[in-house]
Amino acid sequence: MPPRIGLAIAVAASLTVPALAGPTVAGTSPADDVRAGLAAIFDATDVNALWAAKVVSLDTGAVIFERNPRLLVMPASTMKVVTLAVAAERLGWDAHFSTRIEATGPLEDGVLRGDLIVAGDGDPTIGEREHTPRVLDDWAARLAALGVRRVEGRLIGDDDALPDQVLGAGWAWDDLAFGYATPLGALQYHESAAQVVITAGPRPGAPATMRLEPASSDLVLTGEVVTTDPDTPAAVFSRRRPFSRTLEVTGTIPRTGRDYVRSVSIDNPTRVFVLAFRDALARAGITVAGEVADIDDLAEKPSAPRRLLHLHESPPLREIGVRLMKVSQNLIAETLMARVGLGSDVPDVDPVAAARGAYERTLATWGVPADQVIIADGSGLSRYDYVTVDALVAVLQRMARPPGDPAAFEATLPILGVDGTLERRLRGTRAEGRVHAKTGSISNVRALAGYVTTASGERLAFAFIANNFKVRGTVIDGVTDRALTALVTKERDGCCATRD
Repeated sequence: MPPRIGLAIAVAASLTVPALAGPTVAGTSPADDVRAGLAAIFDATDVNALWAAKVVSLDTGAVIFERNPRLLVMPASTMKVVTLAVAAERLGWDAHFSTRIEATGPLEDGVLRGDLIVAGDGDPTIGEREHTPRVLDDWAARLAALGVRRVEGRLIGDDDALPDQVLGAGWAWDDLAFGYATPLGALQYHESAAQVVITAGPRPGAPATMRLEPASSDLVLTGEVVTTDPDTPAAVFSRRRPFSRTLEVTGTIPRTGRDYVRSVSIDNPTRVFVLAFRDALARAGITVAGEVADIDDLAEKPSAPRRLLHLHESPPLREIGVRLMKVSQNLIAETLMARVGLGSDVPDVDPVAAARGAYERTLATWGVPADQVIIADGSGLSRYDYVTVDALVAVLQRMARPPGDPAAFEATLPILGVDGTLERRLRGTRAEGRVHAKTGSISNVRALAGYVTTASGERLAFAFIANNFKVRGTVIDGVTDRALTALVTKERDGCCATRD
């Protein structure tokens, strides 16, 4: 999700957690104390927000707490809980993506006399941003080992397996320039994003220098960023219009000795993919004589029979899901949704539209009524997405038991105080390591959904979603952190909690 996500450790620490354990008042039960304590947290007068919340025991099935459980609210990235769950159900944890390298002509004396074509079905793992994988170089090396030294024809990216989608339904147009709002396509390299690296000038007032990485991003960089004093904050703005390669970057950065890096989206993922592959071929000593193109931009498309030169398969969904959830990678979510649509039992011209129906049918078999979900995209970036916490908790309950693979699903979730988008929250507290959950954040929406293991060893599924607030998101995080701490330390049965 957007990089504006903040982590309110100081805020959370400053808020007192109502006691959920201890002596039970006459006429009340420990369970009543838990409910009252959570209610007090969500009723905090200093936070004006619409809350939906639900907590269920995975051990007993008992509802521990709920507030507005059947109210439709925007889920932000907790929508990825639904996306991954449905993808695992319909595709299987061992599902993978395939990319084919094909030729339309024979190989003679080191010359491929025809076009070289790369055809994919949406593999989101090629050139992931956090790593420097050599997938394209490996492909080039394999072609060189086959004896290819020159491609006489064109280098073509065939992305016809998925429709091009610049913006998801309900995405804000002003998100378009950012790396969390990249376009969907059947060929993806570097997660269809680039980084603008900005280096401050030699003195305040001097222009900063800017460059794009990777160089094959195919964007046209314009604008000016000015250097300021070291004690001033950076203020950098990115703008790119739909269907445009021109990226305008303006603003100021302080002279601190460190580069400022901003992730931005590209315009045409397919063209960027084949440009990067051409560079890899060149490094392997293979030249391409013809043009480098997206198959959709060709006046004359290849008609000759294709011969497979190399088949590349992605890691399985169980591994792809880890990156999807730990870092909240939107493009992976959109790709999985489209892949579900491609395999839908009710085909549609648009696989994303087909996927929405497939999602609803799958959720219905899990006991989630159709009126509890409105699905616009797979990532939760859309402001047309709505779910109930009833629905989210039902999905979490389903994924926590057979016939699925509970360990595979839980392994994808960020761990509180340990990794992913929860790495810095409640670190060093009793809650650290006891919560595995998916975060969610867009403007005026904050959400968290997943699993808690209490101090007594009880397993809980929960969903907390706040909508319609004006305070900083970190303040909302403080409220949910209080609720998590209270759940971890609760003694609902009044007998079994340990002190750690």
